[in-house]
Amino acid sequence: MSEKVRTAGWRPVERLEMQGAPDLAEPLAEALAVTGREDRLTHGFHTYPAALHPDAAKALLELVGGRSVWDPFCGGGTVVVEAMTLGRRAVGSDVNPVAVLVAHARSQVLPLEIISRMRSWGRRIAESAKVYPDLPRDAAVREVAPYYEEHVARELEGIRVGIKGAPQEVQELLIFALSSILVKVSMRESDTRQAKVARHRPEETTSILFHKKVRELGRRLEDLAAAVPPNTPAAEVKVADCRRAHPSRTVDAVVTSPPYPAVYDYVPLQTLRTAWLGLDDGEARRAEIGPRRAFSADRARAWKAWQEDTEAWLGQVGRALNPGGRAAIVIGDGVAVDRPVDALGTIERLGAKVKLHPIARASGDRRDLGAKTVRREHILLLERR
Repeated sequence: MSEKVRTAGWRPVERLEMQGAPDLAEPLAEALAVTGREDRLTHGFHTYPAALHPDAAKALLELVGGRSVWDPFCGGGTVVVEAMTLGRRAVGSDVNPVAVLVAHARSQVLPLEIISRMRSWGRRIAESAKVYPDLPRDAAVREVAPYYEEHVARELEGIRVGIKGAPQEVQELLIFALSSILVKVSMRESDTRQAKVARHRPEETTSILFHKKVRELGRRLEDLAAAVPPNTPAAEVKVADCRRAHPSRTVDAVVTSPPYPAVYDYVPLQTLRTAWLGLDDGEARRAEIGPRRAFSADRARAWKAWQEDTEAWLGQVGRALNPGGRAAIVIGDGVAVDRPVDALGTIERLGAKVKLHPIARASGDRRDLGAKTVRREHILLLERR
């Protein structure tokens, strides 16, 4: 079938097509149609490129069922958080250390006393950062210094130094709050565009913003703690290459959105954060699947590598899933050197090789925010046999 689907408040997905039994294909189509901003729980706290919509993640988790789920491309942790609200054992992995930082911090279910301690230290750190006198000295931060006014860099350094003096149990949360403002207080155009733009931020406002984000994080963590059923296992989130590793225990389901081929360079987009947070992204750059820079340099070579990588991670998904388990995969076709990259057909073909058989799918065209380009997106439901 082909039609235009619109749900109240959502942008339309055009040229929608479905395959498979209606009780499977229609929920996939509804999940595909979701768009717009969603700020519940910890989802809206920290931006992350091309994140899966929380409502779509929840719908897919309900469709695949089971008591445990793995997201091998967890990004900012949307699937992990939504799985926890359903009381499931959630496992997330990603090669990008920034993604793992965000996903792990976003999925913490913490006692109120730790959240309160975080707020107290956030206030203390912000006050001292307003008058911090020194610029950062480490080489990685100096490389990204052109993106920051000097007084902003001094305040960020004061925040960073202050976090090091905080109790261990709140340091990760404070680093998470710092990470959330690093692009916003910079002169970088956006999270997905590295162009430098003229932008002025008055003195002390960086420290004030950090304090506001710490308070906001406290509220969101309290909401998450209230939303997660008692006795839900703590989320397992770690840096791992899903082409070579899968969870130590098998899972009932997989819900994931792998990088769309030839669309983003995910790891370089996090350069400001890796520099300020002292993270090593070298291995992540080498392990990144389907980056745009690879397709721009040599399309044929990148296409071959993407197929090999896709077969490898699908193989790990097959090993991780219990028999009869299902995998919901959200993927979009790419365009490289003005030629399409068939992501859907490749995953269907390679999935069958590792006993992951397609049982339903939904596909549709989605326009970018400026309505200048259209990308064919898909949600494919596979079953382990």
